[in-house]
Amino acid sequence: MSRLIQTVITPLTPSERRVLEQISLGHGPGAGSTNLAIARGTFNRYSTQVGLKLQVKKSTVKVQMGFVSGELPLPDVLPATADFDEKDRLLWEAIALYSVAAEIAKHAKVEQFDLPGNTARLLTKAGASNEAHLVRLGHAYGVLTTDAVPPPYTA
Repeated sequence: MSRLIQTVITPLTPSERRVLEQISLGHGPGAGSTNLAIARGTFNRYSTQVGLKLQVKKSTVKVQMGFVSGELPLPDVLPATADFDEKDRLLWEAIALYSVAAEIAKHAKVEQFDLPGNTARLLTKAGASNEAHLVRLGHAYGVLTTDAVPPPYTA
């Protein structure tokens, strides 16, 4: 976690943390804004601010950085829904760390062409509603750790 401290620009506001929590639960702007009783546009603005403050862009990486930085409390430990092997772990970690399909495929040691099918298989196996939720479940199942720090977004 020590590598992260310089990555976070400023702490998240309580509203931004609530939006990040909704994202980690697999809720998009529609459901997330409804759950928080805020406008969809407001949800999207908060989500953008989260990305700027954590220096990442993709929702999956926002969730990982939220856990790494301590801005998002780690989920309660859950018993794994399946036996996850090293291939699963590598893909899970790649999804949590990278925003670009080529980088995800390289880290996971799969062909980029096979990435959508492998990701869909892992989502089903883990019981995740989407990739951001998969990152949350990765922490709940003990597959992911806060030692894996995504590189800052630069563009």
